[in-house]
Amino acid sequence: MSYEILEHPADEKFRTEGETIEKAFSDAVEAFSEIVGGEGGMYHHDIEVESEGYEPLLFDFLDELIFLQDTEGVVVSSAEELEIEDTDEGHRLTAKIVVDNISDEMALLDIKAPTYSEMKVDHEDGKWVLQAVLDI
Repeated sequence: MSYEILEHPADEKFRTEGETIEKAFSDAVEAFSEIVGGEGGMYHHDIEVESEGYEPLLFDFLDELIFLQDTEGVVVSSAEELEIEDTDEGHRLTAKIVVDNISDEMALLDIKAPTYSEMKVDHEDGKWVLQAVLDI
């Protein structure tokens, strides 16, 4: 696990590091899951997101995770087979997201949206670093 949940006065914030950008994005899913309160998973949902840059890709990816939870009644757990490829317009992310059905016993935090506040996607000292704030 290469992520940490950071202090934020009003919302939830996390930072990930990975040797590859795919690893950093996969760890972002795990950080998202910890914030929400998800554990394990029995089902998979395929996600595809395209954006013109890495920060918009992170924003759109997190937004897609929230949409998945809100519309399918599931909680996100992790990502498998996450790939990011360059396109003529920017970048495309595809992944299998591991989820589980939400039950009445689960005490989950409701995430409203990702924000661009304090968001970053950088390549520093040979590692990819992602940081994001989630509006709760």
